[in-house]
Amino acid sequence: MQVNPSSYRDTSGFVFKENGLIQRAIYQNYLIHYNQLVQSGLFNKLVKSGLLISHEEIVDHGLAFGKVIQPTQLSYISYAYEWSFSMLKDAAICTLQNALTALEHGMILKDANTHNIQFYKGKPILIDTLSFEIYHEGESWIAYHQFCECFLAPLLLMKFSHLDMNKLLLLYPDGIPLHICKSLLPWRTQFNLNVFLHITLPVNFQKKIKAPQPSNKSYFSKQKLSNLLNGLLEFVKHLELPKQKTTWSNYYTETILDNYLKEKKEIVLAMANSIEFNTVTDLGANNGEFSLMFSNLGKQVTSIDMDMQCIDSLYRHCRMNHIQTINLAVNDLSTPSPSIGWNAEERPSILSRIHADLSLGLALIHHLAIGKNLPFENILTFIAQNSIFSIIEFVSKEDEKVKELLMTRKDIFTNYNIEEFRKVALQHFDILQEQRISNQYRWLFLLRRKK
Repeated sequence: MQVNPSSYRDTSGFVFKENGLIQRAIYQNYLIHYNQLVQSGLFNKLVKSGLLISHEEIVDHGLAFGKVIQPTQLSYISYAYEWSFSMLKDAAICTLQNALTALEHGMILKDANTHNIQFYKGKPILIDTLSFEIYHEGESWIAYHQFCECFLAPLLLMKFSHLDMNKLLLLYPDGIPLHICKSLLPWRTQFNLNVFLHITLPVNFQKKIKAPQPSNKSYFSKQKLSNLLNGLLEFVKHLELPKQKTTWSNYYTETILDNYLKEKKEIVLAMANSIEFNTVTDLGANNGEFSLMFSNLGKQVTSIDMDMQCIDSLYRHCRMNHIQTINLAVNDLSTPSPSIGWNAEERPSILSRIHADLSLGLALIHHLAIGKNLPFENILTFIAQNSIFSIIEFVSKEDEKVKELLMTRKDIFTNYNIEEFRKVALQHFDILQEQRISNQYRWLFLLRRKK
């Protein structure tokens, strides 16, 4: 049994891995709540609605615990600091819908952090079965403050301040403190009623409290609780980003010739058809042209790009078209999400979560080599560690995109040429195929990692 490092905080049970499968032990003290979850019909309702991960009970588990359940296994885990705006928004909606449905069945959602939500078949889903407790009339929502810090604060900062403000969740993995959120929001947001109610008012109230107050809980009716949850739900549903373009969000639509893209797809597809693979990591996926191509072939794809708008656009496309085989992450490969949390083990690095049979590095190498000053050796070592096969595009200095990268800096990249790329690639890979794209200073390589 391998206990999950992130499971030490839960007083209701813990998550562990046995024989390669994730399971969850439930302590005796939580069984009254678990039984209510199942017997009230809430579990079936949430699972049927796609809001809660399904599970089966392990009868002969042989452990000294109340119960052991085995949830549906997830192939990929991501964290809120890797999500786009729409992903975080949908995760917030999923959390609130779980809370409202629970209330209808005499239960309440006791946790509202982003770590309890994952994306399964293209949609957010609650994975912590033990997040529900029996509701007692008069209780307020104990997870309200947590929801505001974990979901509302980053959403508002992304909308009103900057797209990448959810990266603050790396510094504050348990939620962005509301006083920090308030200080970073532009002044005009103070005239927004919901911002005032859920951010400004709690901060101002906290400032007035100079000493611990005696416990004197006021009665909070079920109707008030329902109104609070529904009010938050409507507010979140109507949050939208202002329309804007980023550096790479129009890469294939406005900056690249259609003939180039068509030929590139044909070559990549022919290369892929010559090997056997099931999983793909699209490094520098941009707007997902190639991720979608491999998804249509029935492959499981993980798409990674540093441009939040690109990932957000791809996520919304997948959601609209019910595409279930693409996992997404906003990440700069030169500074990937690190391992964080207690003993640096609670949330593992993204590099430990993206292994696949095939890696794509299309229109990527020049950004890492010239844009980030990374030698070919470093780049190819990284790619070789993550997959058996790779399809990599080399773009020479004569290409317009590379010239753009060099416009604002001195050309110190004397070893940036195709001969050096081949030389270094052969230290880590066998070159199975190499083909130049017509009328372009671009080459595609099919590589197989050396054994």
